[in-house]
Amino acid sequence: MVTRIKNFCFVVFCGLFVFFALLCKTLHAQFIAYPQNQTMSDQQLLVIYGTTDSSLFSKFSESFQRNNPDVSIYYKELESGIIFNSILRHDLQPEADLIISSAADLQMKLANDAYALSYRSPNLHRLPDWAHWRNEVYGFTFEPAVIVYNRKFLSDGEAPRTHLQLIKLLEKNKSRFMKKVGTYNIATSGVGYVLATHDVLISSKFWQMTNVFADIDVYLSRSSSELLDALEEERLTLAYNVLGSYAFARASSNKDLGIIVPNDYALVLSRSVLIPRTAKNPQTAKRFIDFLLSNQGQEIASGEIGFESVTQDFKSQFNKQTILKMSSGTVQPIAFMPSLLIAYDHQKRTQFLKVWHEVIGATNLQNDKILDDRHGE
Repeated sequence: MVTRIKNFCFVVFCGLFVFFALLCKTLHAQFIAYPQNQTMSDQQLLVIYGTTDSSLFSKFSESFQRNNPDVSIYYKELESGIIFNSILRHDLQPEADLIISSAADLQMKLANDAYALSYRSPNLHRLPDWAHWRNEVYGFTFEPAVIVYNRKFLSDGEAPRTHLQLIKLLEKNKSRFMKKVGTYNIATSGVGYVLATHDVLISSKFWQMTNVFADIDVYLSRSSSELLDALEEERLTLAYNVLGSYAFARASSNKDLGIIVPNDYALVLSRSVLIPRTAKNPQTAKRFIDFLLSNQGQEIASGEIGFESVTQDFKSQFNKQTILKMSSGTVQPIAFMPSLLIAYDHQKRTQFLKVWHEVIGATNLQNDKILDDRHGE
């Protein structure tokens, strides 16, 4: 009898362990936040879908709710292509009041095709011209694309400071860096594709770099977080075009990670927000945009989460001016302009990816999907 009870308790314990493990995994991808001392009957529900890690986005939602206790926030973390295609198919449930994405081209495409509401925020004047478009797409962060390396395997003195230095380092040390370098899979990552299309516009060395990546069997990733995980787990020595926001946050707690803002040129991406045309709660969505662009929202962006302020600088380890000082070259923001739509053109996109596929090699593309179904950041 005692044995049966012990066995039963063990089964129950295992079941509860699995349940809470699955629950934690689900909550990592989404959460619904209710302010304290409020009941559901008092609440407006703001539904947000975004590519930002839930743990980081919660910093914004919690601060917003302190000043807006009548608002509950449902946030679900999805990848850029899934959000984009779900808006086109009208199958997001519950329907989105806000879309936040690091894939600027997809946000621009939604706005251009009349899937976004126009809203002129009173804080619009605080944004640089490149960080907004048609009162529909608003940037609220300042995130450089950086090179990250593990100091256990690559010293600060060896680390490349420019794109050309990176190419030469890899070309001269192919055996050393074989399967030890990572970057975005531009066919499955919205951010990766945007960065690559701007790399090729700015640098004549893009295809040379792609060739050497192929030679060393580069690890192709869907996200910056995944690349940083691989660096910390010592599966990679170096990662290229990692979003600086994630890199600075990791490096603050891991001194083995070195970060370089390239000295020849550095691309800067701004995470953007828009209100879908079908939003059920557009007025609250507008309040949230105003908050993101306010001093309070920008201070959060510039704080421990490392997104950095796009409007002005705050006291933090890595602010806009600090980042600019880390590069002696051109710091080039990816502007919210019609040129992003050209990069999205189906024929141009297909041709660009076709060439990239041929150069990078089939061995790296086992989990590849067409760009219209991008599943990365």
